[in-house]
Amino acid sequence: MNKITKNLELLNSDLRKTKNWFIDHLEKLESTVHIYTHLDADGLSAGAILGKALYREKIPFQITVLRQLEREEITKIAENSKDSKNFLIFADFGSGQFLELTEKLNSSDNKVPFIILDHHLPQNISNKNDGKIKDIYSNSRPWHINPYFYDFDGSDEISGAGICYYFVKILNERNIDLSPIALVGATGDIQNQGPNKSFTGLNSMILQHATKTDLVEVINDLNFSPTKPLNEAISYSTEIILPGLSDNTSKMLKFLKSLGILMENSQGDIRTLNDLNQEEKQKVSSAIIEYISLKLNIEPSEIIKKLIVNRYILKNEIVGSELHDLKDFASILNSCGRSDNASLGIAIAMGDRRIAYNKAKNNLLNYKKSLVQALSWLKDENKIQYKNKIQYFFGENVISENIVGTIASMLIFGKEGNIDKNKPIFGCAKRKDEEVFKISGRAHESIVKKGVNLSEAIREALELSNLEALGGGHPPAAGTKVPIHKIEDFLENCDIVIEKQLGEN
Repeated sequence: MNKITKNLELLNSDLRKTKNWFIDHLEKLESTVHIYTHLDADGLSAGAILGKALYREKIPFQITVLRQLEREEITKIAENSKDSKNFLIFADFGSGQFLELTEKLNSSDNKVPFIILDHHLPQNISNKNDGKIKDIYSNSRPWHINPYFYDFDGSDEISGAGICYYFVKILNERNIDLSPIALVGATGDIQNQGPNKSFTGLNSMILQHATKTDLVEVINDLNFSPTKPLNEAISYSTEIILPGLSDNTSKMLKFLKSLGILMENSQGDIRTLNDLNQEEKQKVSSAIIEYISLKLNIEPSEIIKKLIVNRYILKNEIVGSELHDLKDFASILNSCGRSDNASLGIAIAMGDRRIAYNKAKNNLLNYKKSLVQALSWLKDENKIQYKNKIQYFFGENVISENIVGTIASMLIFGKEGNIDKNKPIFGCAKRKDEEVFKISGRAHESIVKKGVNLSEAIREALELSNLEALGGGHPPAAGTKVPIHKIEDFLENCDIVIEKQLGEN
């Protein structure tokens, strides 16, 4: 038996104990279940997986979506749970707050049963090799499930939705049909980062479940949006850059027409990648490889690695819809959560294809407009500021806390010319109801490989700034909140910590 198989068996064994503990409490207390989850695509997928599974078991439940699980929220949850018969489940967060949850929910005068199903590093753990992980594992069974307990990496091998999927599959084997939603969550957290956009670790096993049950099909395709007009899809790609053509949809359209490809459909609309047959895709592929190779002197084999990738098709969804492709499905969920319409995302992930889906499509258009406007504002007004080892921006009255993380991701992982990929970026957005900034940090994989760990950096910067706020996440993406009067101290300390991280490697 290899190590991965052994660790998966241990995970499933612990999940069975968690399930039994969960069911015993429900029966003894006649409890209803209150699910708390995060507002991003992974969190909404996680909440939907749990909701669908409980619905099938006829277990009463409700779902609350939070922007973050912070001390104030934990205190509110504890107060609201007093004298109730609720069983609480924390999905896609909770590991980074497990000490506060234990303190507030397991106090002598307030014992509330709860489960944590999360994939983030546990509280006070600096990295996946930290020896204290074993101690936390030993002391938090059976109510705490986290991939790091089983030597799986929660940053790229399994998402919050994936952990919830493994739990509900133990609850009832029929829930294997929720495997595609677990993959939506993983895609939302950008975990398909193996060769050709493949999944690794536990995600690859979930993919096996989804393909074996004929719910997901993996195809090799061009690395462009399948639903946008093709000239726009190629022009605005952040991974495939064609000098002189990228960011110019008119020139790109002429380029495609020069290949002898009919670019308008019978209605006069520009055709999409989904509309092309295999021969036409081959023409586009060959032309792009030749163009980039000549312009940038890059070996064709290197271009192909980025150009031809895995696409994951949900076979029960309508071809060309926003739900037919895992990436598009994740995008529509993320837009719901980030624009205060999380309930739409939950409903879609649980199966609604009528009212919620139609509303979400309109919401997606408005959400995309807000992102474009925010990026233009940052660029036109020169809002990016720099320190020695970091860069940062303030959202002012343009970028809300719900989208500041998305904007930071688009900047650091996109092709914005004024962004230094060798420095992490920190987005700071003022909260409407508090005198604090929501902080979202993002780091490009190239500097993560050099030693940058934003989860660790934010925690250390908080300590150096004499702040007790909870902070965490993963090496390339992490966040926290910081009082307005401490923001300069915090950013300065982030700069110091990042410099130290880079200096140690």
